[in-house]
Amino acid sequence: MEAATTPLVRNLKMVAPLQHRSKITATPPDGLGQGVLELTGVLQTTLEADQQIRLFARHISRAVEFDGIGYEHETEHLDYSEGRQATHSVTYDLVLEGESLGTLMLYRELPFADEEIHVLENLLCALIYPLRNALVYRQAVQRALRDPLTGIPNRAAFEQALPREFELARRQGTPLSLLVVDIDHFKRCNDCYGHSFGDDVLKAVAHSVSSTVRRSALVFRFGGEEFLVLASHTAAIGARLLAERIRQNVETMTTISGRDLAVTVSVGVASLNAEDDAKTFFDRADTALCRAKADGRNRSCTS
Repeated sequence: MEAATTPLVRNLKMVAPLQHRSKITATPPDGLGQGVLELTGVLQTTLEADQQIRLFARHISRAVEFDGIGYEHETEHLDYSEGRQATHSVTYDLVLEGESLGTLMLYRELPFADEEIHVLENLLCALIYPLRNALVYRQAVQRALRDPLTGIPNRAAFEQALPREFELARRQGTPLSLLVVDIDHFKRCNDCYGHSFGDDVLKAVAHSVSSTVRRSALVFRFGGEEFLVLASHTAAIGARLLAERIRQNVETMTTISGRDLAVTVSVGVASLNAEDDAKTFFDRADTALCRAKADGRNRSCTS
């Protein structure tokens, strides 16, 4: 690999206590010593960013003592920490080809010596490329779990979330409810106004459902005109009220993309009981939806 000519950009602040902040730019590990090459190999064993930071911390602790480490990436919503914050700190903004890879912090009670900072900055060069690859992988995974039209999680994301939330509710003894939301007569929207307008209806309903639920609830596009709401810490009464709020809020949408149109939804509700497994839990909510549609649509039914 050809060595980069981009220099280490330093913005050093010396105060009491020591607060050292630098920017680490694209510097390949070639020529930086066997320790850096070894660290690069270790970091390339995983594509999980938090695992890489954990491995990085364990490796550099052989060369530089510290009490705590932290890593943040605002746009990727990553916030990892290990150990504890202390009086003195060094902070590094990690950058590759103008792209921010996040910020890494090290803390300890005693000031970091210049020699230690030099060693640390050399070792940080080994983190840049593996971390960039981990972030690219994370973005690809996130895209694969998100519906490109509505921007909400998709069916694959639901199939990951349901077993997790199911087991968590069982283990903690907390309530869990599932709502299946289906747009009534959606085919008419496509047939009468075209698929582009049908897409606008889907986006509008997704936004309405997402803005109605609590932050702790998860909203998914299951497929076609069907949406799911996985509501943790929500028992049967709360789930029924939530279903009615969703139904009523969608009904109040009288204009979509400048066109007057009445849109309604039917909602099936199931709350976890002692006999359920993940499949029967979902099936009960789906059965309740079928009953709501059979009873005339624009209503909610509970299993």
